[in-house]
Amino acid sequence: MKQEKNANTLLQIRELVREYILPRQHIFIPPKRFRALDGVSLSLNYGESFGIVGESGCGKSTLARTVLALESPQSGEVCFQGKVLHTLKTKDLRRMRRGMQMIFQDPYGSLDPRHSVSQIVSEPLTLLREVTLKIQQHQVAEALENVGLSPADANKFPHEFSGGQRQRIAIARALITRPSLIVADEPVSALDVSVQAQVLNLMMDLREQHGLAYLFISHDLSIVRHMTTNVAVMYAGRIVETGPTETLFDHAQHPYTRALLEAVPRPDPSRKRTGRLKKSASTQLFPETEGGCAYASRCPLVEEKCREKSPSLLNLNNSSAMESDKNPAEIVHKVACYKPLDSVVSV
Repeated sequence: MKQEKNANTLLQIRELVREYILPRQHIFIPPKRFRALDGVSLSLNYGESFGIVGESGCGKSTLARTVLALESPQSGEVCFQGKVLHTLKTKDLRRMRRGMQMIFQDPYGSLDPRHSVSQIVSEPLTLLREVTLKIQQHQVAEALENVGLSPADANKFPHEFSGGQRQRIAIARALITRPSLIVADEPVSALDVSVQAQVLNLMMDLREQHGLAYLFISHDLSIVRHMTTNVAVMYAGRIVETGPTETLFDHAQHPYTRALLEAVPRPDPSRKRTGRLKKSASTQLFPETEGGCAYASRCPLVEEKCREKSPSLLNLNNSSAMESDKNPAEIVHKVACYKPLDSVVSV
């Protein structure tokens, strides 16, 4: 596949497909396949914060693991800094991972309780085997200071810290190789609300200081709106809508996106809920409309052609967005729907 030549593009994902073989239901029946990613494409620029949202089971975490080459796709490609990751040799891939790190969801399970903070934070450097022990110690102290911890904490163990402090340790580990991209998979979902704000503000400060790009994965829409500049909505392994965060949140065009936003609780007794999610996407391993739109069985606007062929992700001419103070050329709002809610599709 050809890659777009754009000097500002850090990560390019093209037509990514990832399938899992499910357990056999009978010895004489071939095992079924579950397609967790179904032709996902997106791009991320240097210094950009890109959000991925959707219900549990829609493929967000699978996308994160595949982007970091922790899993291999059946087809499609992930291009990072101009190189296709899944075609690299092990040695070359290890070098590329210096530029991409991950912050995991659970700060309690992602840190080895038998290792000191120094061992945990310096682990990526140890695996790269490119620096001396003295330089490692200096970089560990620097990373801990960057996340608001003391260099003296390097000799402590995870059980001596609170949940928020543990996630700061995880962020320090991600920063130690000075990456260009950090994939954050539900980085604050296991923390108290007050601690969440501290960690999120820290991540925003670090992005400004170090020019980091974030692929921010979450089901919490309020956090995604606060943290990202662009966002993609996933449903059943596909991207159904994508665009600038404010434009998408204020002018959602896909019925699923609108229902997802309407499902968010708000402290307004007079407000009527117009969008309802009828049933969880995670329970539909095999969409009823195979070959058609995955959302067809839940969509109030479904037509016969929706069940026959899946709509492509196409540009929108959104009149509300065009009236904003942004340059229309900079607003790239796309939706995979035959009947966008109040827009005209541009082919």
